[in-house]
Amino acid sequence: MIEIPILSICIPAYNRPLWFRRGLRSIVEENLACQSKIEVVITDDSDDECCRAIAEEELNVWRWSYEHHSVALGMAENWNRAITLAHGRYVMVLHDDDFFVVGGVGRLVATLERLGNQYPVLLFGVLVVDSQEGVIKRQVFGQDQFLSPHESLIRLFSDSSFVRFPAIAVQRSCFEAVGLFRPEWKEPCDVEMWMRLFAVYGVYGLSAVTVAYRVHSQALTMASFNEQTIGILLNLFKELSLLNLLTEEQLQECKQLFFYQYILAGAWRQLRQGHWQAFKQVMALLEIPNIKVLACPQKWWSLQVVFHLLAHIG
Repeated sequence: MIEIPILSICIPAYNRPLWFRRGLRSIVEENLACQSKIEVVITDDSDDECCRAIAEEELNVWRWSYEHHSVALGMAENWNRAITLAHGRYVMVLHDDDFFVVGGVGRLVATLERLGNQYPVLLFGVLVVDSQEGVIKRQVFGQDQFLSPHESLIRLFSDSSFVRFPAIAVQRSCFEAVGLFRPEWKEPCDVEMWMRLFAVYGVYGLSAVTVAYRVHSQALTMASFNEQTIGILLNLFKELSLLNLLTEEQLQECKQLFFYQYILAGAWRQLRQGHWQAFKQVMALLEIPNIKVLACPQKWWSLQVVFHLLAHIG
């Protein structure tokens, strides 16, 4: 009988072979001790099967599977397909532009072994890096701690970057219980998934850093700062209210913090890339009627003033 792996690392690939290779190497380098405890599941929406050849080179002695889609499934369905093919007790999704930090795989597996099945949803520390892997910031919990459904939903909906995708590990049985990602929620479908998971299981936050999350101009999230996404996120807050886990006051405070951080972070990304017109377009999202009525939190007030002035130059 084939032993069930502790962890399935699911990699939904899409036309980034160089970074895909970087991600695979971050798994196999210095991690032979974890080899029997891990499987790698690759589902590939790329135009060709270049990633298959790379996987054959990098994962030759590892347990892995590969599936190419002649017709691309799309972002959420590619995630879902990888999760469906996974056999591990825990599942994590590593995008093909992200990678494990040195020792990250070992820390992740050791934590899963130590905690057993005690916490169905785990959120690890992450390094946010640029396209050249320069560290932009270190996003970690000060100490290991469990956040209840109420606490975790407040954190999720008051901090638009609370969950960095590759830093979250979920028991595979949880997806069987709450369902997979829902493509109809488009770009914010990950936040909608975390909402469903947190509402049932809460989340256990860990200070240990396992992965690096790459911020770059080719990322799909760069195109998500638009009026359509704002509308979807507003609808997501309506779904949150139906859970009856937060008070109206808490919902309003979360909404203010979330949208100001989301829009200002999007504007900053465009500014860093030197995309002046795109920066102005993102800042214009603050003028959407349902956003304009939200009071700017003190936390973001100074940055909002500076960005507002910059957006109105010229």
